Amino acid sequence: MKIINTDLQARAVVQLVTATALFFAGLLIFGYRLLEPTQQLLYHSISSSFQIMMLSIGGAVLLRCYKRGKASYHRVASVIALIGVLAALDALIFNSYFDSFNSQIPFYVYLALLPLALSLIPILPAAEQRSAWQQRFIQVSASYGLVVFSVALTFFILHLLLKSPLLAKHPTGSLIICVAGMVAGVAVYGTHYRGRRPLPKLSRASSSFTSLTLFAVLLFGVGMFHSEMSELKQQGNSSIKLLRDSRATLGMSTMKLFERLGERWQLYPFEQHSRLMEVDISSYLQQVEFLEALMLVSPDQRVVFERLKPSRSSYLEDAMADPVIRAALEQKSRDTRMLLPAFGMSGHSAKVVIAVPVDFIEAEGAIDSGLYNLLAVLDVRSMLDTTLVNDMETDIETYTEVKPGVWMDRSGFWVKDSTFDYLQDSALRLTSEVINMYYSQEIPATAYLYKLDSLQETSNLQMLVVVGGIGLVLLVVLAVERNSTLEIQSRQLSYQAHHDALTGLMNRSSIEHYIGEHFYATQDVTVLFIDLDGFTLINDSLGLHVGDAILVQLAERLHGQQPRRSELARFASDEFILVLQGAVNFPERVSTLAHDIMATVAQPYHIGEHKIYLTASVGVAHQTGSVKTPLELIQRADMAMHQAKRLGYNHVQEYDKSMAQRLLSTTAMRSGLQEAIEHDELQLHYQPIVRCNDRQSVQVEALLRWRQSDGSYIPPSEFIPVAEMTGQIVPLSEWVFRQAFSDAVKLQETETPQRVSINVSALHFNRANFVDFVLQTLAETGCRAQWVELELTESILLEGTQYAIDRLHTLREHGLTIALDDFGTGFSSLSYLKRLPIDIVKIDRSFIAGIDRHRSDRVLINSVINIAQSLDFAVLAEGIETKEQADFVTDLGCNYMQGYYFGRPLPLKTL
Repeated sequence: MKIINTDLQARAVVQLVTATALFFAGLLIFGYRLLEPTQQLLYHSISSSFQIMMLSIGGAVLLRCYKRGKASYHRVASVIALIGVLAALDALIFNSYFDSFNSQIPFYVYLALLPLALSLIPILPAAEQRSAWQQRFIQVSASYGLVVFSVALTFFILHLLLKSPLLAKHPTGSLIICVAGMVAGVAVYGTHYRGRRPLPKLSRASSSFTSLTLFAVLLFGVGMFHSEMSELKQQGNSSIKLLRDSRATLGMSTMKLFERLGERWQLYPFEQHSRLMEVDISSYLQQVEFLEALMLVSPDQRVVFERLKPSRSSYLEDAMADPVIRAALEQKSRDTRMLLPAFGMSGHSAKVVIAVPVDFIEAEGAIDSGLYNLLAVLDVRSMLDTTLVNDMETDIETYTEVKPGVWMDRSGFWVKDSTFDYLQDSALRLTSEVINMYYSQEIPATAYLYKLDSLQETSNLQMLVVVGGIGLVLLVVLAVERNSTLEIQSRQLSYQAHHDALTGLMNRSSIEHYIGEHFYATQDVTVLFIDLDGFTLINDSLGLHVGDAILVQLAERLHGQQPRRSELARFASDEFILVLQGAVNFPERVSTLAHDIMATVAQPYHIGEHKIYLTASVGVAHQTGSVKTPLELIQRADMAMHQAKRLGYNHVQEYDKSMAQRLLSTTAMRSGLQEAIEHDELQLHYQPIVRCNDRQSVQVEALLRWRQSDGSYIPPSEFIPVAEMTGQIVPLSEWVFRQAFSDAVKLQETETPQRVSINVSALHFNRANFVDFVLQTLAETGCRAQWVELELTESILLEGTQYAIDRLHTLREHGLTIALDDFGTGFSSLSYLKRLPIDIVKIDRSFIAGIDRHRSDRVLINSVINIAQSLDFAVLAEGIETKEQADFVTDLGCNYMQGYYFGRPLPLKTL
């Protein structure tokens, strides 16, 4: 099962979400730029170069994320990343050539993102094929991505605290740069993973959910931005309209105010008009706060008089020298006009002049002197202070261009160069219109967002909503992916818990559960227990990988041969179980199926260059009334299979009751033998060995006996195989050695000292510590090595070859005598026997038994004795039961004899 590292999975999710967010943000902002008609900074907060960089980095990472194993997509990703590099260079060299506005993004923003795009251009090989510099490149790129993320996060936090744009003129643009830097850094960090294990591939559901939800979140963010900017633009339009209406109303009322004054003067009688005019002048100067001066100009453009507010300087020279005023006087118009003189633009506050034509009543009989002009010099700032528009507190400022390059704010102040620079560099232009004023037509008016604090707070809130949405999507996708992974792994774990990992068949627990279900439900279950013959030899000689390949092929063959209403399972290493339903009453069909299975197993297996043949032993057990549990049914099939092996392998054997009885007997014997070892219920009997020439007993052979409570003995031929099968033979053999060594010491104290011969178990002899055990036991019991002879069968020596020979040399060097038991029954060659470090060979009793009746046996014994003596071995004949046999082997030159003729095995005390 593929276990996914949760850290790698989280990294893959972060890579997917951040790259998708960056790509969709760039896509939506770029699409908005193309579709939005005004193409002004208010609606386009970042440069087109930066948008293209967002698209290129996000797109390149997405291609590497979704198509990790396809080189063609990696090449496309490299091209897209190269476009991002070109966009950065365009911004650094040409200041975003295709933009009609200056977003004022600092150059170091592009320099910071440029390495991210550059790092996505190279196409690097898989982790195991990378060179050292490539690994280093990936490590540096990933680290740099984290640095960019950290710096962008720091700037984002500063935006929240300082409430001022830091990376662009537009507050929203500055925040977009911060967030784009954060997600771009994380996305590149996720892409440049240098571990040996690749990032896990995310599910299609996670990818689709990420795309849809992030698109919706970012579209909502663009919608909030557009709504906010449209509202600001509407406020700018309203501000211009309010300025236009308020100034038009103020201008008309002011002109009416002085028109009425001129009309009154025209009606005053000639005799009193001078006195009455002085009264009016005094009253206007006192009551009209924005009135600076009144001048009366004669038809010939001479100033009749000038009246000033206290502490005001004379405007006479400036007014009469002003070209605007002189031109108006020369026109001799009878309409009231508002003039913007040149001197009115030189001071801090703007000045305007209202020219009112006055046609005085002349004295009777006097000639008409012509049309006079009343010039009223007004302070615009003071005049505008009387309007409601100046009392409104707002972040929006409205400016009018009264003359080319000459701007006036809504309060009547001229815009200084410093203010104009601030408007160009920091304030946001909301809208521009051409308005008609009382003093001029088609005057440009522009509304600016002068203070950005409120917009910055709003932008912070909107961006927090977008970032929160991205973070929420990240958490949801991570949770979904984790749950999906856990669900997949849960299914995989469930599958592996019930199936064999190698073959895909049901495993032991599953087949036992299956048998248990149908054992009680149908009560008609048959089990075929299939075991390969000699499979361990294949694993040991050809390797486990060959054995595994054979098992896989065999599982496929058996599965293809599997009948209906059956289940196949791998029960253990080379053991299979086939469970049949409804076959109890059809034993012939089961037998036929079992033989077909053996034929299937016997087909050759082609594994690489090897062609291998196998056989199988099959045990069959049917559910009957005597079967109490499902496991007992399996046990019966197993017993039948082992019986098939005992009958010569490659055989089918059906269970019968005698198998269980033998097994119970073996189990009982095993338990009884363990108790006999622990409670010292075993005995050694000794059979004498005599010299042939004088018939004197010179040695005894230790023979193990197991005495029962009724006085009877269990023969070694019954319990020794059980001990060898269960591993009890080693502690049993150790007990025999200790007892025999102790008895050998006692035998040396008798009148006729004799050596003791001990039979050695193959399992005990092959233990690594056998020689050390023998030597240590000799020392513990006080027995000398010369008093002991060790008997080994020919099969023991053949199994270990050089290893066994080395051990025998060690034992002989310490003084022990080595005897080869059952000589003549093995298969060793003479050249091999010559190499064996042995002293005595024992002719097996099977040759002695027939010398009275068969001439061939006598010839064979003669040959064996001659061969042994030619190799300088002493010869001992076993199984001597008659005087004739003893005489015969003596005549042939045999050295020693042993058998019932000389004595049966007896305890040491009665020997």
